[in-house]
Amino acid sequence: MIPAAFACASAAAVACVLAVSPAASAAIPPPPDRAACEASEAKTQLPPRVSRAPAKRAPRVFAIQYKQELKNIESYEAFRTKIECMVRGYVLPRLARGRPNVVAFNEDVGLATIATGSRGAAAREQFAQPGSSPSCEQQGAPCGALAALGAITAAYAGPLAAYRARFPDLGPVEQGFLAPTDTFARGWMQTFSDIARRYRVYILGSNTQAPFLESRDPAEITTFADPDLPRPESVYVATEGNVYNEVFMWGPKTVCPECPKPLRNVVARNRKVPLTALEEQLEISPGPATGPEAIENVRPYRLPGTKARISFATSLPAFVFGHDLGTEPPSLDPCSDVSLYYMRCLDRLGTNLVIQDEANPGRWTTAAQSGGWQPLEWMSSTWRHVADRTVDFAYNVTPFMVGNLADLPFDGQTAITQRPRTGGRRCTFVGNRVFDPPPGGTDPVEYRRYSGPKRRFLGIAPWVQRGHDREALAQVGARLAPGSGDELENDYVETAVIADLPFPARRGRRGCARVRRAR
Repeated sequence: MIPAAFACASAAAVACVLAVSPAASAAIPPPPDRAACEASEAKTQLPPRVSRAPAKRAPRVFAIQYKQELKNIESYEAFRTKIECMVRGYVLPRLARGRPNVVAFNEDVGLATIATGSRGAAAREQFAQPGSSPSCEQQGAPCGALAALGAITAAYAGPLAAYRARFPDLGPVEQGFLAPTDTFARGWMQTFSDIARRYRVYILGSNTQAPFLESRDPAEITTFADPDLPRPESVYVATEGNVYNEVFMWGPKTVCPECPKPLRNVVARNRKVPLTALEEQLEISPGPATGPEAIENVRPYRLPGTKARISFATSLPAFVFGHDLGTEPPSLDPCSDVSLYYMRCLDRLGTNLVIQDEANPGRWTTAAQSGGWQPLEWMSSTWRHVADRTVDFAYNVTPFMVGNLADLPFDGQTAITQRPRTGGRRCTFVGNRVFDPPPGGTDPVEYRRYSGPKRRFLGIAPWVQRGHDREALAQVGARLAPGSGDELENDYVETAVIADLPFPARRGRRGCARVRRAR
């Protein structure tokens, strides 16, 4: 995690030097009205799970389960409306007073905005027709999503020609993420920056994109400006030919006035390492794994006015301990290679609040890569963080993205867990009350400890259907999936899990928060 001192240098310190002195910040667009918010809503939008424990200096965290939909990425305004309406609906009525509020969105919340505007029209058409080309979902290769990326590459031919001249080693797939740099910066990033300032909150999300600077060079404005907009005073230009899965957290105040406008109030950031096999296929570059840069990338952010020390673990890194639960960890410096010992390095650096932003590309109610039930596998991150005695994290916050994108389904259950055991009833993800080991089943033997109802959950978002019959749950997952043609296709749950997080965490606190209406 790159602290505020590094907030300006997405690629290198020279990027900040090259950026011209910023003009006065433009006014934040007015908030959306009720009609606009209603139009942006998901079909199934549920009240949040709320776990209140007000305490001095205890941040309140809002884990948002965001559903991506094409109607909300057609324009910059549509995406801004969607995100701001979720904040106004889930966050504003429940803001903590006199304490920081942290709004946690998911991994790749900005990714679908690659299809914004007229240049994204062909990609949106691909996203909207998952059955128009053969699906590669079962092979782990998103054919439809890759076709959409190809459409982006064609639509951004002008900017890409300039980038290829600058970065001759640019890969054929990563160029599709590099081309819309200006679109990403003035779109999803400016939206999050403005919301943090308007509502005086901390807000985070991630995307796959390149580092950039802000340029007022007339020639670059001509090359990189969005043709849908009036000629701008500046454009955002990639500074290197690599793209990263990077999470950003914005705060309510400017911390880097000389930075590009969307980055001026970024207080923390983190580049994902290690990467999944799919991300490697997409030519995404990993964050640093060794040396001082690796430590700076994961160093916790001290949330002002609280005892919270926040680090990010974007999906796969959240599972990386370097040893199995219940076994002795290797005797070495865990920060020597964060790609192998990611979570133990966070612990060594003093992290006490892990935010595990998630965009799980696959059906939730199915077998994971390990062969075991996927919700059971997720216990080895979200729940293990607060149950494993070899680390000392107080809380885990896991916001999931849901919704189909071309032939890729995204699904999961947003949750917040704490280290001391909770009181009241126990709970777990769907299908986890069952344990199905070999020889008849596929759950790895070491997953037994993850099965059954558990304490430590402050709240879990409900899935589309309740129950513990895995076969029945898998059938519902198939109905939700892209191209199913079923009335349930793409009807995922949009909601939030909200909790006060005092330090130290409270033993016996009521767990598994139920749905509460706003009050």
